[in-house]
Amino acid sequence: MQAAIYLAFGYVLMESPWYILACVPFWNQRRVSKKVIGLMAFFMIAFRAATAFVLVLAVPNWLNYTMYGYLLNYALLIALFFRAFCVSPIRLFYVFLLLYSISSCINNLSVGCLRFLFPGMSVTMSTFPLLTVVVFGIFLLLLPILYRFLKGGLRRAVEGLDWKSILLLCVTPITFAVIALVFIGYGDAQEIKDTGLDILYLLVSLAGIASYFVNLKMLMGSAQRLQNEHELETRLALQAQNYENLTQGIEAARAARHDLRHHLNAVRDFAAQDDKTGLLRYLDEYAASLPQDEGPDWCENRAVNALLKHYLAQAAGAGVELDVKLDLPGGAGVPDTDLCVIFGNIFENAARSAAAAGKGARIRARCETGEADIVLTVENSAGTAIPHGEGLGLRSVEAAARKYGGTARFEERAGVYLSRVLLRKDPPPGDGPGTQEDLKRGTPLHEPTQ
Repeated sequence: MQAAIYLAFGYVLMESPWYILACVPFWNQRRVSKKVIGLMAFFMIAFRAATAFVLVLAVPNWLNYTMYGYLLNYALLIALFFRAFCVSPIRLFYVFLLLYSISSCINNLSVGCLRFLFPGMSVTMSTFPLLTVVVFGIFLLLLPILYRFLKGGLRRAVEGLDWKSILLLCVTPITFAVIALVFIGYGDAQEIKDTGLDILYLLVSLAGIASYFVNLKMLMGSAQRLQNEHELETRLALQAQNYENLTQGIEAARAARHDLRHHLNAVRDFAAQDDKTGLLRYLDEYAASLPQDEGPDWCENRAVNALLKHYLAQAAGAGVELDVKLDLPGGAGVPDTDLCVIFGNIFENAARSAAAAGKGARIRARCETGEADIVLTVENSAGTAIPHGEGLGLRSVEAAARKYGGTARFEERAGVYLSRVLLRKDPPPGDGPGTQEDLKRGTPLHEPTQ
């Protein structure tokens, strides 16, 4: 009974903090309330303690079956995370690998220290409760550093990198995780503990953690360079398009001035002959020959409006229903270059995806410009042939939003793709993402039916 109590108590203190920390990188992507996530964490902790308690009391030679307890625990944990957060398996797997390596390193360091201080003692959770206290104490010391990293660099990596990059990051650490599991299974089944084995296990854990940070830093640097290059290409494309529009406007104005002289001569002749009927007929013909307007103006911001005319005209030509109302004045408080990156990428993706959705496709967009912020919400039908994906365009939008202390979120539900962007006109110091509550003004215009 005593061993069962010690083990259950140990799992509560040694593992439950990691369940909570694992939520931090995905906090902006949660799909349930904070209260529900808290209840899930409580259930997970209670389940872990109960399985450990029952295992010790009901199973002879229970040390040989601890590996099955770990696997059952991880399976339930993954299921709960998929329910609580809108996150891909590879991202969840990557974060779990990192936290597993760090927790394993803390556990083994604690065991090694206690064996050195208490030689000859069996230092396990089921026989030595001081181990649980030491592990929890080390965790509390490292908590500020871990929380800052999980909320900062790791959250940006999880939200910004595509799944192929995340998969690449997992290759090296998964090797160390498998080795660590072998060490745990072997060590739990041994009556006599080997100090050399503990040191080797500690070194393996440290190597795994080091590989995480080195690979993550290198890949994030590469991703940042790609984003900068994409933003530069976008701005150059916008400048080229504006130059082409300006050139076409100048040529059209020159041709109009040349033709206007002939039209004025014709009008003068009709007036001189007092041929009112002929003059009116000529003016009607001239009015009918004038080029049609390129389309409605979608907003007052000239640079963004030029982009929207281009992409929304493509969507309208493909039969997409448009419901667009944008309050975006010139001099909105954010440079036009960054606004063009955000609006251009979002509406380009929306136009392509909606056009591929076929009959009944629609784009619905709203933009509100307040005194302190700009909120853009776009919903569009999602065609399976041309998905939005995780390309550089959306990552450029996220980077631009963070630049102005805002947030950008993208998700697909029931065939409708939702894009929500918040920009602050006066960004706070640093470039951290905004809070979840900042997006309340950018909630969907309507919830897609399930």
